[in-house]
Amino acid sequence: MKMRVLVLGVGKMGYGLLKDLVAQPDVSEIVAADANLEQAKRFAERVGGEKISVKRVDVTDRASTVRLMKAGFDVVASGLPRPFCDAAASAAIEAGVGYADVAASFATIFSLDSAAKKAGVTVVPHIGLDIGIDRVLCGVGARKLDRPERFHVWCGGFPQKGTQGYNNPINYKISWYWPYAVSSNLGSSKVLKGGKIVEVPHLSDPEDIDFPEPIGRCEAYTTGDLIDVVEHLGLKGVKDAWAKTVRWPGHCEIWRKLVGLHLLDVEPVKVKGVDVSPLDFFIALGEKTLQYEPGEGDAICQRVEVSGVKDGQQAAYIYEFIDFADMENDISAMARTTAFPCSVVAQMIAKGEFGMKGVVHPVRIGYDERLSDMFFVELSKRHINVTEYFKAPFN
Repeated sequence: MKMRVLVLGVGKMGYGLLKDLVAQPDVSEIVAADANLEQAKRFAERVGGEKISVKRVDVTDRASTVRLMKAGFDVVASGLPRPFCDAAASAAIEAGVGYADVAASFATIFSLDSAAKKAGVTVVPHIGLDIGIDRVLCGVGARKLDRPERFHVWCGGFPQKGTQGYNNPINYKISWYWPYAVSSNLGSSKVLKGGKIVEVPHLSDPEDIDFPEPIGRCEAYTTGDLIDVVEHLGLKGVKDAWAKTVRWPGHCEIWRKLVGLHLLDVEPVKVKGVDVSPLDFFIALGEKTLQYEPGEGDAICQRVEVSGVKDGQQAAYIYEFIDFADMENDISAMARTTAFPCSVVAQMIAKGEFGMKGVVHPVRIGYDERLSDMFFVELSKRHINVTEYFKAPFN
């Protein structure tokens, strides 16, 4: 089949969607749509190819968004930031078009489930890296165990060791939506530990963690939860469900100091007669000074551990992969591992390969052997290769 794909949000992740989609023989036409027309044109020209055209659309204008979506598209793939995902998904449902994105909030997007089922539409939210591939892997591990009891995820993206991008005071540069990269270090998450839901401040429980070289030793600290996995699989008796961010060693302490210095406070301070939020200033400064320069590549690492009972003994399935910027094809590791999964799932939706309608949590892809096999075959074609380890007995 030949498919027409609408890509919404043509930023760092939207660029990744375009890069993948334009390379697929089954994709005949791509419309790259964004409220910032000039930005969309720049990214589309950078990708190149005759398949791509550019349109301006503001997803907060529902009527024009639905009208665009009804113009013969087989699926919508969104790289929009989180605040716009619900509106985009809702418009796709009204237009009767399948939809996948990299950023929707699980706290709100499932309110659209009934409408999507009624419209006969498949919506897969937040099918990126973390959240995304990790949830699919949680589903695979849970499916293979007789009784899953613990879900642990470690994931991170950062400059490659020894590069100019690595050699800055925080050993970090911006590879995805910077305001969320900052806010993920603030606040707290409710996680499942020892069978109880507890609130854990972000930047808590730092630990050393090793990945294959050329990544090696890193550190990880709490920034999220996996309770959504437990809920959407309807599991009972799960003891642990938590996620940690991975960074270069020392990163956690740097952010703790930034918090302690009140440089990430929301409350404004007066500077030369002007009220300025320290957080807004920090985000704006980072946008200016922490962008990757040409030739500075990023790296990605992810480990997912699902443990519990199999054949009467404690066992675990452990999944791991690393990825690096593809300099030859001009795409970051973050865009590859975040946008490519979304592109794969969007194409699966367009081809009618999902047997499920409604809003489908990514963990259900992993829990469905047919869908997960298709998903990981497609990722491997893009040189994103996940290694599975099985351990039993496991402590």
